[in-house]
Parts: sequence; structure tokens; C-alpha cells
Amino acid sequence: MTSEAVLEKILTSLGAYYNINHCNDAEFLYARCDYFEHAENFVVSRKANLWSADSEEFMYIFKVSFLTKEIFESSIHYVKSDWEKHAHIGPGHMYTYITPIFICDKAEPMAAKLLRKFRRYKSYRFSFWGWSEFHTALIECGGNKIITNRSGKCVRKSLGRIIHNL
Repeated sequence: MTSEAVLEKILTSLGAYYNINHCNDAEFLYARCDYFEHAENFVVSRKANLWSADSEEFMYIFKVSFLTKEIFESSIHYVKSDWEKHAHIGPGHMYTYITPIFICDKAEPMAAKLLRKFRRYKSYRFSFWGWSEFHTALIECGGNKIITNRSGKCVRKSLGRIIHNL
């Protein structure tokens, strides 16, 4: 399957739930997909609010023909500096997932190794204001592989369903 076909399937599938913003801010960045959710529970009226929680997710989709260590590091650096501009961290925030997805024909082994080992988790105000976590994913179209970091296992499962079942 070509990288264009994979990109089209992913964007079509995510379009039902995410706000898709086509970007040209960074090199190789194709789109940023935003997801926001607000949940609350109250008794009798909205004024008697028992709890509320805000969840959000930001997916950065990068399209590269050959993923190198330098491209991976510069893309991650861009994502680290950009996602906080769009997040709403404060009282009521539960979690934010940041997911850079790299779609490529072939990846350098060192880049795949860095992606697998990449980890970033941060809690805010001792988790009273929630946490943020990075899930990284690589779709290697030439080898028909999906590689993720340890916290991105759920992303691997979802991407596999999207790519192979649509």
C-alpha cells in the first residue's frame, strides 16, 4: 500500500471525530488533528456539579519518503513546542495525549529505535490538573509495519484497524 493511500485512509477515518487542520508550519507536517471532550456529572441542576473532566488529543501527521534520525528529532522538537499552544491545562483537565504519526515508505533503523524508546509523561499540580503523555507511531508502507513506543500500543491497534479494514 502506498503512503498516499495510507494517509487518505487515516484522514478519512479521523475526520468523523477529529478537527483536521492541514498544516505547512513545519517541514513534512501534513496535518494536525484535534480532539476535545468534556464530561460532567451533576445532581438535579447544572449548578450542583459533582465533577467535570476535560480530555484532549492532538495528532500530528508527518509524511516523509525516508525517515531519518534528524527528521524524527526535528519533528518531535516541533511537536513539543507546538502542542501546549492548543492545550487547555488547568482545573478540570484530566489528560492530554500527543501523538506524532510518521507515514513513510522506509525508515532508518536508528530512527525507528528512537521512536520506540521515546517517552514523555508530565503531570500537572501532582495530577490534580491531569497529565500529558506522548504516543509515537511509525507506519512503514514499504515493509507494511506499524511501530509505536510503549505507551502507544493503543495507537498501533487503532491504526492497524484503519489501514487494513477500510
